[in-house]
Amino acid sequence: MMKTFKTTFNIGISQKALSKGFVVPLKINFKSTPHIILVAPSGAGKTYALKYILRQLAEADSLIYLCDFKAIDFSAMSDCPNYFKHSDVNKGLEVVFELMQKRINGDVGCEQPCYLVFDEWAGFLASTPKKSQEEYKQRLASILMLGRGLGIYVILTLQRADSSNFSSGARDNFGVALGLGRLSKESARMLFPDETDVIEAKPRGKGYLRVDGKPLTEISIPTIKDMSKTDLIIRRALLSSDEGGH
Repeated sequence: MMKTFKTTFNIGISQKALSKGFVVPLKINFKSTPHIILVAPSGAGKTYALKYILRQLAEADSLIYLCDFKAIDFSAMSDCPNYFKHSDVNKGLEVVFELMQKRINGDVGCEQPCYLVFDEWAGFLASTPKKSQEEYKQRLASILMLGRGLGIYVILTLQRADSSNFSSGARDNFGVALGLGRLSKESARMLFPDETDVIEAKPRGKGYLRVDGKPLTEISIPTIKDMSKTDLIIRRALLSSDEGGH
């Protein structure tokens, strides 16, 4: 019997409901609304939010590849085969791109969801020669455009959003936009082009969420009660050598 994999997860809780004393989870389904772009300046809770999402993906037996350019917040994962750091993050991008080709060709199954998690995409590009930048942006664009039907999804984080970090039209493939903290005007315009006039600076762990063009929602990232356990769960997922052939 074919295993059914979960693709619906909590991304946070409604700040509006929380202000009235209610906890209302805000959910996303990668199958129907693929790819997340998460933007937050330093200290706004980006890594915390990413770990909150990653733990859920790991608990759902997802295939996860983590590209961590700064290699600070996920340093405990450094010996995991599905973890890539510093100048090696491009290898993680290539691994997922090659997996996508295998799924297109029918060499492996598409049942197990695969997540390319790229922390600090803009920082990586800034450290890369311009010719290589364009190649990597094209690789990402291909995954964003073709991944949904193949069970491959992207979670991309940046401290500051800028259209120059993407190939033409690629950023339109993000179905979920999450902005935390004090967003720059450029970041607000890119994430929430129709609502920039209502965007206000938020404290750490709070911000705005847009899902598939629906109305903007104020969001709060819940407290992670046991960070050590969360790191362990994520680590176990990154130890997997499976290539999505379930």
